[in-house]
Amino acid sequence: MKRFFNKLEIKRKMALLYILCVVLPIIISDGFVFKSIYNSEKSSILHQMENEANAINYTFFNQVDEAAKLGNALYSSLYVHRFLHKEYSSNLEYYNAYQTFFDDTLLKLVTGQSGMDYCIYLDNNTITNGAEFQKITKAIGTDWYDYILTSHLNKGLYFGMTKQPTGALQRTIYYFQRLNYYKYNSPNILLIKIDYSKCVDDIENLNYPYKAYICDNTRVLMSNGKYSNVSKEYANKTLLENIAYSQDCIVYGQELEIKIKDVDYSFMDLFRKRWYQLLFMIVINIALPVFVSSLMHTNLKNRLREQEAVVARKNAELIALHSQINPHFLFNALESIRMHSLLKKEEETAKMVEHLAKLQRQYTEWNDDIIAIENELNFVEAYLQLQKYRFGDRLSFEIDIEEECRKLLIPKLTLVTFVENAVVHGIESKTTPGWIFVRIYVKGENVIIEIEDTGSGIPEDIANELLENMRNADISMLKEKGRVGIVNACVRLKMISEDDVMFDMESEIGTGTLFQITIPMMYLKGMI
Repeated sequence: MKRFFNKLEIKRKMALLYILCVVLPIIISDGFVFKSIYNSEKSSILHQMENEANAINYTFFNQVDEAAKLGNALYSSLYVHRFLHKEYSSNLEYYNAYQTFFDDTLLKLVTGQSGMDYCIYLDNNTITNGAEFQKITKAIGTDWYDYILTSHLNKGLYFGMTKQPTGALQRTIYYFQRLNYYKYNSPNILLIKIDYSKCVDDIENLNYPYKAYICDNTRVLMSNGKYSNVSKEYANKTLLENIAYSQDCIVYGQELEIKIKDVDYSFMDLFRKRWYQLLFMIVINIALPVFVSSLMHTNLKNRLREQEAVVARKNAELIALHSQINPHFLFNALESIRMHSLLKKEEETAKMVEHLAKLQRQYTEWNDDIIAIENELNFVEAYLQLQKYRFGDRLSFEIDIEEECRKLLIPKLTLVTFVENAVVHGIESKTTPGWIFVRIYVKGENVIIEIEDTGSGIPEDIANELLENMRNADISMLKEKGRVGIVNACVRLKMISEDDVMFDMESEIGTGTLFQITIPMMYLKGMI
């Protein structure tokens, strides 16, 4: 019985662990996913509202633009200016000029096709009041004329109420244009009546699903639904509620605002619209734990096999190392040879053995991949001394480093790799004496490293390929044959500088080769 209860307790704990570690995280992640989908849907709605506002702005602007084109044509016409400002001696003379004016222009044809009504109010007492031309005194006292005078606008819009022949008031949109192109102080005004009902119809015909309103500072001027009754006074825009999107626009001097009403969008609406995504999430919630559990089990088994293989390989390497000469024995042997050479006064041989021991120790003792530049240069000098012992007068070298560069850190054995390349591929193949120059200095925010030789030089095609490999060096290139030492050094320099190192190279056959490495100093200081 006790064993039964122990199993039951274990199962209960496992179930609790499954809930806490699998089910609960899935529920939380599903919540975030569902919230993200909901926000995405709201963002999509807001984008549709923005599109609707842009479409309304464009549609209304086009309606006004037809009137503006007519206004601009009359505004800049010298023929119209002369007709309006001419002093007529009699009504007959004016009537004849009036007939000639319309015979010589396409004004009636244009206004007839567009359906626009217009009237020009003139400061000219010699004309006769008519349908298209009125004396300016007829405008005095009207609301639109008072607005023009107080606004000081040369052209613009005015939303007002016009009294119909029946006595009823009707909403009207006026486009006005001062006709002062040729006479700056002329009070003449062109007034074009824009069909309010047509503007509303065009907005409604856009067929957007959201309620939209065009407002000025205080009033709702028109909409694609409520507040567009042509026979009612404009409503106050404070009546508008739940506005989700607003867009400011200016139409020929009139500051307007397009407002879009928000829609009630609940999680249930989202569920009805995105039910397939929710169903997919449920399927994933069921399948994912089983799949992850199986995958983790398989992965664990594979990792164990890999670890066993690594352990076996390490053991094999350890056995192989045990069978090799102990590096310390080599150092002791070299030291013994050096001491015997000194006793026999073979100081040059002793010095070369010392350099060789220093090189071998540097290769063997790899506790840290980072080294001070001055220590790396000691290694470089030991290498060059050994090579000078080999080549004699055929090799000379010079190392020049600015004092502030000495304590900066670089990857170990990077400089000597470039120096070795200069010796092997530059000096070795040259029968005449050559030089190796190593220069390290600060330029601005960068540290410049130059390795130059006066050797044989590198052919152009090989030099270009080498420079390309240096600039694009990565670990995968180390598997290839060729100058992998240079690539290795470049990869490590790119790693410590977050790929912010620059490599340049110049080479000329028979003259020599110059490698230049530019590294921002902050990376070399940051390693200290």
